[in-house]
Amino acid sequence: MKKQRKTLWGYLFLALSLSLLVACSDKEEAGKPAEPAKELTIVNGKIDPPVPLTMVRSEDPTITFKNGENYMDNVHLRWAKDALGVEIKTLWTASSLDYDTKLKLMLSSGDKMPDLFVAYASQSNTINTFIDSGKLLDVSEAFDKYASDTWKAALAEEPTSWYPFIKDGKKFAIPVLRPTAGSQSTLWIRQDWLDKLKLKAPTNLEELEKIMDAFVNLDPDGNGKKDTVALELAMKDQVVGSPVGDTSWFFGMFGAIPERWYPGADGKLKYGSVQPEVKAGLSKLNEWMNKGYIASDIALHDFNKVSENVASGKVGMLGGESWMMSYPGSLLLASDPKAYYNPYPIPQGVDGKNMRTIADPYTSAILINKDISEEALQAFFHYQNALYEAYNSDEPTPLKAFQEGYDYVIENGKASMDESKITGGKVGTAKYTLTGADTIYPSRILEASLKMAKNEKLTNQDLAALSIRGVIGNDVSDPISAFTSNALLVTMEQKDADIPEYFQGPSTKTMLSRQELLNKMQMDTYIEIIYGKKPIDEFDSFVAKWRSSGGDNIIKEVNEWYDTVKHQ
Repeated sequence: MKKQRKTLWGYLFLALSLSLLVACSDKEEAGKPAEPAKELTIVNGKIDPPVPLTMVRSEDPTITFKNGENYMDNVHLRWAKDALGVEIKTLWTASSLDYDTKLKLMLSSGDKMPDLFVAYASQSNTINTFIDSGKLLDVSEAFDKYASDTWKAALAEEPTSWYPFIKDGKKFAIPVLRPTAGSQSTLWIRQDWLDKLKLKAPTNLEELEKIMDAFVNLDPDGNGKKDTVALELAMKDQVVGSPVGDTSWFFGMFGAIPERWYPGADGKLKYGSVQPEVKAGLSKLNEWMNKGYIASDIALHDFNKVSENVASGKVGMLGGESWMMSYPGSLLLASDPKAYYNPYPIPQGVDGKNMRTIADPYTSAILINKDISEEALQAFFHYQNALYEAYNSDEPTPLKAFQEGYDYVIENGKASMDESKITGGKVGTAKYTLTGADTIYPSRILEASLKMAKNEKLTNQDLAALSIRGVIGNDVSDPISAFTSNALLVTMEQKDADIPEYFQGPSTKTMLSRQELLNKMQMDTYIEIIYGKKPIDEFDSFVAKWRSSGGDNIIKEVNEWYDTVKHQ
């Protein structure tokens, strides 16, 4: 009996010891990172010995490789290891169509996560699933501690880029910035048609309609047929969102932008699709369809259809981003070298109103595993900081160690982007980086880009800022680039009209259950009004039904989210 009691006490002591050990372990886990911070040895900018950093990535359909390189081994990754001591290891890749699914499977199956990975703006639901899983690092402390002043300054210019990744006041991803200047629409007009008909670009709605009438009824293409369309719009499945054939500037002339959240007079976010100003815009589109100014099958036009119509030479005007002449405008030029579009300011709208969308300031975000080692975490920041340091260089090509021979060649001490001189062709090494994108410092990129567009003298620091994107001044070998530069200058004339998307949170509870229905209700109503199948007053009935079918709840939920981030 005494022996049994002694054995029993032994088991109890062991159990108590184990429970205390688990409790201590849990406490350490909760206070992650439990391991003490370790300082890496960095010699001449290189971590010694090199630190491995694991990731997974989406395959960019626009990426090109040469010299037998691939996602696992290329000039940029070799530079990261040889020059920085950061050994970036890609565990797996997936097509852009399969990447989201594979990330979800990685999480649901409990597979070991990489040190970090990039998720894209279109994957907002997946990003939020990872945030809710508790498997991501709150990056707030690490970013404050390890990010360089240059990287911090760049992100400070776009504070709303953090919004989609904030939960309970914590930041669970680092946004990957994009330049937004040039993402707004200018009005692209067939210059050869204007010249032939001796017309000037419109400055207001009335002048716009006169040009539209001429483009439809005065045979601007000279084929003796009435087969041209004055204005192209992309309206299949959604009203706003296409980078060419954009409609936001059109509705903005009446004072509202559908499918966008932005502050009203009371400071609360309102939904553009149900604003009374949209009614006037729909009425005008119905009028233009009856006059033949817009295509009779406009409800079937998306990005691809708009591009096809532009290439066919039958479109007089369209809203589009600064690169519109690169695509699809280049297709038109290829078939007729005398046919081209020039960018013009958006005409003044009703009572002087002008609004248009501007792109989100981020394309994606870097999500970091909460179990990442301290060494790997520091290695990641060392890598990103090194790329951002190029903005402080007095050397015009600070990243030539991996860009030369790929983005440009250097001849007689000067860089050239002439593709005919680059052995194996020109490739963009920015797509080889860990984020799949260039490191953006918005104001520095914009300043240098505007100087380049104006043909002003560029300093070495200007050239360094541009070189991060693989650009070394004006590319005289590419005449289309001049259209893009000119469009940027035109865009900046009207930057007061830019309306960003203010709602950057996850889908709200009511959105998840009702958004699809509400979107269909909206599109059906808009198209029926434009086609004349329903009277314009049907818009008021739609608004009332939208609100009672979940819209009012969504407005409430969106503003509850907005209250949590707008003072961050």
